[in-house]
Amino acid sequence: MGTTAAVLITAVIGGCSADAQAVEAEGTQNTAAPNESTTGEQVRDKPLDDAAPCVGFGDVMTILDNADLALDEGRMETQEHQGWYRLATRVLDLLPSDGDSTVARAIAELQAIAPAIPAGGGEEPTSVRSPEWITAEQGLSLACDELGVPLTISVFTGG
Repeated sequence: MGTTAAVLITAVIGGCSADAQAVEAEGTQNTAAPNESTTGEQVRDKPLDDAAPCVGFGDVMTILDNADLALDEGRMETQEHQGWYRLATRVLDLLPSDGDSTVARAIAELQAIAPAIPAGGGEEPTSVRSPEWITAEQGLSLACDELGVPLTISVFTGG
């Protein structure tokens, strides 16, 4: 998980401009559990500028789904839940959306639906999980599937 997390963080912070060596190094060290998705091999064989946003959006979905589970199970209050949603909008905002690919257009559409909310901003990201969001997410999912890099999440909350 450490190497995978480092590559994904580098890709997100660097606007998905992690160099091919970092992706190659990640792909050679499979430390994922048997039931976890391994993205190193998938990303290594795809154009980085289209595959990396698919992987990065998986992080957005992971944040949202884990926050939803914790709220639904009563382990989180609404204020904290909204904070996680605001974080998800900021991570989404870091994904590259320029370009003419289907993936770039889908990311741009999601960014327009749920613009980044700054840390400490009291705004609630009400557009996340809206019908427009769900439609745009489905479009991104299809585009990523066509690349062979399906959207994946990692559920880690609960007991």
